[in-house]
Amino acid sequence: MIQDLLTLEKETCCGCSACASICPKNAITMSYDTKGFLYPQVNPEKCVGCKLCLSVCDFKNFKPTNNSPVSYAVRHKSETEVATSRSGGFMMALSEYVIEKGGVIFGCALENPSTIIHKYANDYESCKSFKGSKYVQSDVKNTFVECADFLKSGRAVLYSGTACQVHGLLSFLNNSKISTDNLITCDIVCHGVPSPGIWNDYITTLTKKLDSEIISVDFREKQVHGWASHIEKYTTEIGSELYIKNWTELFYAHVLFRESCYNCKYTTPNRLTDFTIADYWGIEKQAPEFADNKGVSLVIVGTDKGDRIFASVLDKLNYKKTDLGKSLQPNLIRPSKKGKGYKRFWKSYTKNKQKTIKKYLFPNKVVLFGRNIKNKLKPAVKKILKKLKLTMLKN
Repeated sequence: MIQDLLTLEKETCCGCSACASICPKNAITMSYDTKGFLYPQVNPEKCVGCKLCLSVCDFKNFKPTNNSPVSYAVRHKSETEVATSRSGGFMMALSEYVIEKGGVIFGCALENPSTIIHKYANDYESCKSFKGSKYVQSDVKNTFVECADFLKSGRAVLYSGTACQVHGLLSFLNNSKISTDNLITCDIVCHGVPSPGIWNDYITTLTKKLDSEIISVDFREKQVHGWASHIEKYTTEIGSELYIKNWTELFYAHVLFRESCYNCKYTTPNRLTDFTIADYWGIEKQAPEFADNKGVSLVIVGTDKGDRIFASVLDKLNYKKTDLGKSLQPNLIRPSKKGKGYKRFWKSYTKNKQKTIKKYLFPNKVVLFGRNIKNKLKPAVKKILKKLKLTMLKN
């Protein structure tokens, strides 16, 4: 019964693990399904029917706040921080602030090239592993409980992640009656989270093709190609570097995401978190002085606590207040839609994983040629359609 209520409809489960974290009998474990996503599994022999797992589910219960969030264009004053961060380095400024107070940072890191997890760091050097975007859903492991333990001991804590992960944490702490006075929360504007299982399959196949172990991954390399590009960088143990867009192109096809991503509840700036951050696309209109392709963060301050902390880190930042209404990224307005090839992709993957990975992530030259032609034709087709529309309006 509890199992059915938790995951009867997969589009209502974001995999945050709050239910597993709060279970007093450890009756819930997070297990991978056939698509490579984590879902709660209830052991009926341990379950006592307390239903804490249902009450803690923020994804099913979330409602936007009545707060009045404020947006900023932000860049760290350190050129090194900006160069090695995905956007403008705001998270590192927050991390420095918490570390200086003797606190701990929770973030998303590559445990190894095929595994993305959440973990904590209590020194500046360790925080560097949280830098950069990871276009795969991370496993939060036991970090909700670890965060609670640090808070109970009086430590300052910064927890960052996707909106569903951070809101899951807040619900877990609230239901566990744990004070969040020393907690700072920061979530991201999320396009959707791809399958960890498919990412693992992809890295395994890529490693075989390279005939060398991959030791590091940069999902969006910007030091060579600039902030606006979306080029992946893979470094192998023999020192070779590969720049490609295989994962990126499938990511933007909108077929890899978790079911709940297409039903996301957090596509609003009115969240419970102190900060919401993203790449500041459209910066050339809002703050052209930052439009140099080096990277700049959109920072939305959503709470009074966020206001106070933002003021405390301004000495580390170059910033400009902007118009929130003109700064909203698409996923702050609506969830991503399923791509046209969604059903076809998953039908293929269920039938033959290896063949699907090769087909979609390592397309042959004919497919690549067709894709390049299509991309080149798109701007021309748009211009023609625009002219036709104007002609029709005039007539």
